[in-house]
Amino acid sequence: MTDHRAGSTDENAHTEAMAHDATSIAVDFDAIAFDADRALAPHRLMPPPQEIADLTERLIAHGARLVAVVERVPEAEHTVRAKGALKDWYDLTESGPGDGAMANWVHMRAMARMCRTFMDYLREREGRGRP
Repeated sequence: MTDHRAGSTDENAHTEAMAHDATSIAVDFDAIAFDADRALAPHRLMPPPQEIADLTERLIAHGARLVAVVERVPEAEHTVRAKGALKDWYDLTESGPGDGAMANWVHMRAMARMCRTFMDYLREREGRGRP
């Protein structure tokens, strides 16, 4: 797993500045990518329950900022994946995880995948793919 927070590239700095300038919402793509990578680690590297809870809380905060940025883009310009991720986002944030450790882990991973989808969409709008 790569620690994306260790040093921001010029491209990431530009994307972060773009997200901030265009929407007045600060989005730290490096921190989001780092948390998403940790959340999406293989099952054998599943974090302990407290780390899952902490990661989930951070991913919900990251996702809320990303959703705010995505929703400022006219809906007609949303990709199919962005539209699906928005629907999934609202479904999962309204219902929360099921019962038990596995449900919490699966819920956290779903949040991470949606954050990645939103970041990919915003980068694609700027003409760049995932770094």
